[in-house]
Amino acid sequence: MANVFNIAREYGRTLGGRWKRLGDYSGEEFFETKLEPLFLEARRQNRAVTIELDGTTGYPSSFLDQSFGELARRYGKDDVRRFVNLKGKVFGWVADYINQELWS
Repeated sequence: MANVFNIAREYGRTLGGRWKRLGDYSGEEFFETKLEPLFLEARRQNRAVTIELDGTTGYPSSFLDQSFGELARRYGKDDVRRFVNLKGKVFGWVADYINQELWS
């Protein structure tokens, strides 16, 4: 497993909305195919994964809630904070939003 995952490079530059039925690159698809497996592998290895946020064209709040919010709802905020680090210069505000609104 990679210790660093760049959303733009390894998932998509233009992100969609909440659910798969609404179109490509949804938060639901990202959660199921990328984020949850990354988290579970990091937890299994007791080794955090860094999610790089820069490189996309933007982040719909519905995408963030359905992916990062769902991770916290399903596995608990403490475990998620322990095994997932968020990194972004351009999208540093997204890391702040996730930490303050979705994971607190």
